[in-house]
Order: sequence, then structure tokens, then C-alpha cells
Amino acid sequence: MGKLPFEKRKPKIIVRHKDIKIGRFKQPGADALFKCGIVNLDKPAPMLSKAAVRKLKNGMEIWKAGHAGTLDPAVTGVLPIFFAKSRKLSGILTNAGKEYHCWMRVHGPISEAKVKAALKKFTGKIEQLPPKISAVKRVLRIREVYYIDYIGKERNTYEFIVGCQAGTYIRKLCHDIGEHLGTGAHMAKLIRTKAGPFKLKDSITLDDAFDLYRTYLKTKDEKLIVKLMQPIEVAVDFLPKVWIDDDVLPRLQHGSPVFAPGVVRVEDDIKVGDLVACYTTGNVLASVGLAEMDSKQMIKELHGMAVKTDVVMI
Repeated sequence: MGKLPFEKRKPKIIVRHKDIKIGRFKQPGADALFKCGIVNLDKPAPMLSKAAVRKLKNGMEIWKAGHAGTLDPAVTGVLPIFFAKSRKLSGILTNAGKEYHCWMRVHGPISEAKVKAALKKFTGKIEQLPPKISAVKRVLRIREVYYIDYIGKERNTYEFIVGCQAGTYIRKLCHDIGEHLGTGAHMAKLIRTKAGPFKLKDSITLDDAFDLYRTYLKTKDEKLIVKLMQPIEVAVDFLPKVWIDDDVLPRLQHGSPVFAPGVVRVEDDIKVGDLVACYTTGNVLASVGLAEMDSKQMIKELHGMAVKTDVVMI
């Protein structure tokens, strides 16, 4: 099976300050998760994404919530929902790679070999014009399909897994494949199986979410909320990591950049311009920002900006 780009990473850790130890991450409790937690929801059909957010928010009495990556009403699967402060990260996750389980129905007779060849042709960088009804400006743009894993067929319906860049329209992909085949085709069914680090196998339905929440209200068993909600660190697990000295945190809280001397350790594959996640020595997410140096520079330089802060979470 194919992997999204971040799933292929196997970074090593480079240490700058060997005397500063990195502690183990401590799972936040229920109160902290209500203020800054994420639910990996398996959105049902035919519900709107914003309706799913509203229903979960109201049912759990959360003051504000948002989601990352809108799903069409008929599409089910992974819809990460961000509560309260964690909403700062929703835009970052929206731009992460996605994976879908797709059923494509062709409109005329065609050999299986030709469909397989077409799927291969539409793997890699493709041109795509967003549908007439879409949330973006309708101009031709380049999107990357990382992989298409063929599963099989039943009559005129073909089943496959698609891993793709954010902003790829699978409905349009099926239409374009049909145009290429000369038969026409449409998306018959779609399930989102991955949104960045969030996976369908780890998701929860609305009914199960409410069952856990109601049981928590009766028992005050925090393990139920830990089962229901995930800490914000999960949402940025696909990003390269930088660990920073705790002395940097007071300035970082006010939006200050991270300068090279404040870097404790880094993953070794960071390039200038990469979006990176900065962690405290307790492995708690402190901020997200753009790398102004590569990994080696962050470790060696005595001066200069290592990470330009974008989102502050502490």
C-alpha cells in the first residue's frame, strides 16, 4: 500500500545541547482536552461537515469548535474536529496529505487493463480544474497524486485507494479519468481514510462520542475523555520537529521567533521553508513556524533566526 510523503520520513535526531534532557510526554487530562483537544470523527452521510461540528460542539457543550478539510455530505470518513484553542491548528492540518477509498463507475464497456493503465497515468503531478461548485477559485492548478492502489472491480465499478495532495478533488479525478478512457466516469462512493496523521481506523462515530461523554458526566472517569479526544501533538505529528530550551518559552508566548542558540535538538531532514513543530523539553507542542535554517544550521549557528513563529500554542 502507498504512503503519504510524511509517512515515508525516517529522520534521525541531531542534538545541540547534550546536557538538556527531553522528558516523556504526559497525557493531558479531561479539563485540558476540553480546552485544547481534537476529536477524530468518522463523519456520517449525508451530513454536512459544519453540521457534524455543530452537533458535536453542542452535544459536548464546547464553546467553540472547527474542522480541517471539508467533506461533501455524501462522503464519509475522517473529519478532525478541533475544540477551543486547538482551532489554531486546523488550517495547518487542512494542508496535510489525504487518503481516500474510492469507487469509480465507468459509463461504458472498457477493459480492466485500460482502467489500470489510466489510474497509473493519473498518478504523479496532474492538472485539475476544480468543480463549478467548490470552495476555491476555479482556475487550472497542479496537484500531486502520490499513489493509486488498485483493489478490484465489480461490473462497471472500480475500487481503489488514492493518496493525494491537499486540495485534490477526487470527484473531478474520476471524471477526468473517464474522459481519458473515452467512456465517461463518475465517483460512486468515497470514504476519507486519512487526513494527515489522523486515520479512519482510529476514528469515532458521533453516537460513540456522545456515549463516552454521557458516561463521563456520570462517572467522571477521565479515561473516557482520553479515549474520545486526542492532544494537539497528534495533529502536527506529520511535521518535522524542533525541540527548544524552556528559557525561550516566555518570549515565544508573545510570538518571538526561535533563534539558533535556543534550539536543543532537531530532526535531521529540515529544509529552509519547511513548516516545523517546536516542542518544549517536556515534549509539549509550543508553536508551529517556518524554518529559516536547515537542520545542520540550527545545530551549528551561534546567531540568527532558526524558526519564524506562525502559531503559538503555549
